[in-house]
Amino acid sequence: MSYDVEFGSFGGDVGAVMSNMQTWLDHRRSQPVLFRQVAGHDGAILRLEFRGAGEAAAFVGAFGGRLIRPDQLASAA
Repeated sequence: MSYDVEFGSFGGDVGAVMSNMQTWLDHRRSQPVLFRQVAGHDGAILRLEFRGAGEAAAFVGAFGGRLIRPDQLASAA
């Protein structure tokens, strides 16, 4: 089972946000299963897929965004 996080609040500096995210992931030795960009209503949205709910929730706590439960992804397909 995987846990997806959608994140789209970049505050104008996408490069700085990406660097901060990578530093955070490296520090926690966390590696998303999948990292992709998807189209959103207000521009680009990043979607990260984690193996565990704890990793996904920690990411949301650090960077915001929203945790998408696996059943929400199945119903959207």
